[in-house]
Amino acid sequence: SNYSIVVAKEAIPSERYAAEELQLYLERISDAKLPITTDDEKIKEHEIILGDNAHLRKLDLGIDFSKLGDEGFVLRTYKSYLIIAGGKPRGTLYGVYTLLEEKLGVRWFTPEVERVPKRSTIEIQELNETQLPTFEYREVFWTEMLRDANFAARHRLNGNHYNLTEKHGGKAVSFYPFVHSMDLLIPRELYKDHPEYFPMINGKRVDGYVQRCLSNPEVVKLATERVKQWIKEHPEATIIDVSQNDTGYWCQCPNCKALDEAEGSPSASIIKFVNAIAEAIEKEYPNIRIETLAYQYSRKPPKTLKPRHNVIIRLCSIECCFAHPLASCSSEENSHFREDIVAWQPIAPLLYVWDYTTNFAHYLQPFPNFNVLQENVKFFAKHGVKGLFEQGNYSPGGNGEMAPLRAYVLAKLLWNPETNVEQHIKDFMNGYYGKAAEPIYSYLKLLHSQVEEENVHAHIFDPPTAPYLSDEFLEKAEKLFDEAERLAESEEVRLRVQVARLPIWYVKLATNRVTGEARR
Repeated sequence: SNYSIVVAKEAIPSERYAAEELQLYLERISDAKLPITTDDEKIKEHEIILGDNAHLRKLDLGIDFSKLGDEGFVLRTYKSYLIIAGGKPRGTLYGVYTLLEEKLGVRWFTPEVERVPKRSTIEIQELNETQLPTFEYREVFWTEMLRDANFAARHRLNGNHYNLTEKHGGKAVSFYPFVHSMDLLIPRELYKDHPEYFPMINGKRVDGYVQRCLSNPEVVKLATERVKQWIKEHPEATIIDVSQNDTGYWCQCPNCKALDEAEGSPSASIIKFVNAIAEAIEKEYPNIRIETLAYQYSRKPPKTLKPRHNVIIRLCSIECCFAHPLASCSSEENSHFREDIVAWQPIAPLLYVWDYTTNFAHYLQPFPNFNVLQENVKFFAKHGVKGLFEQGNYSPGGNGEMAPLRAYVLAKLLWNPETNVEQHIKDFMNGYYGKAAEPIYSYLKLLHSQVEEENVHAHIFDPPTAPYLSDEFLEKAEKLFDEAERLAESEEVRLRVQVARLPIWYVKLATNRVTGEARR
């Protein structure tokens, strides 16, 4: 080829890496290895121009980088030039991945399984498009995404738990600590000398894994000092977490109780406490944000108290039904969640959501939530959510129920909630399961019919005796997996099919529906 890839001489690491990734995959597609050059060389007639550089400015295309933020990008053809140019630090890299995936058919199904189509000639049709992410923070918390930073970057994920480095453009957010930080803010050992720092419950100060007395001025002072200490110890952190422990046991001393009752929610004490810390650090650390949870007992917002502009509220959907969309499900849990997100939206300048996408009591149990993933992500976007954390099976071994597919689909949705999910599912099925794809796709449809036809609700701690896991369903599923195993074209694919079948066997074993030799 007479084309070259051009980056700025002073390109940042992620732009240089973007050039290397583009070079690698173009060679894998076509066997042509394009040279990577810099913009201090004379502009030539045939170039792929990456990022904001002298050659791009010479073409004078009027690209407004100020509108692209950190991650937006432009894909454009002009005469014999292809331009992939994005905001810093991640936009140009994301533009390269989008070109490879959406225009050239490259697919990254798992860190080990990808599809690179072969072409003797690569042709790019006329392009003039701009993409911007819907959410500033995107984290798919599934092992399949967590164990390979390159894979996460290729899916344009930018969250806290990925090992993203400078070459990936870093992370959008970096938390310290992550959540449930009360024990770190006000250590339990202080109870012995200062029981007044701890919650009053039924008239007595209690210790253990509990919340703290957030109306106590000394608690506010100690917590503020600890937050400032954390900022100095963790200069990489952009968000400091000041959030309740993962339990109830909140303080009901006269001061805390009076505020919570006047404001109609225990979130009032939390917001007042967090606001005080956020105000105390703002002048010295204007770029640091304080995050807290709206979770379980604190999910309902206060009547009049509002989070400060440098406070993130992370709303948690843990109680909800995930068989039907949050926006329309008839369950009481989803109705209450809708009320809460509607109430938080106008008062929380920075609203994140912690969402749940598996069964946490039984990682291997079938969980019929694929049909709501898109509707729920769109629901969050509609209500002003700026960041999404999609919690799934993050155990070291991975391989939870349909884990590779669910992680893949969630990544697509977090970049673009309007994407064609059905096409992504079929694409994945064909790429990952090969000739066995059709019966596994039929299994997925069968599973979801169990909750949709009879309006059966599904929650994240359902037992293996849940009504959508009937004997009839299990036997139909077994037949589909028999067919899938028969169709698998290799031992490698057959193993993937067998892993996908494990949830059916798990339910049978956990509920003693199989005995004797069959059980063994």
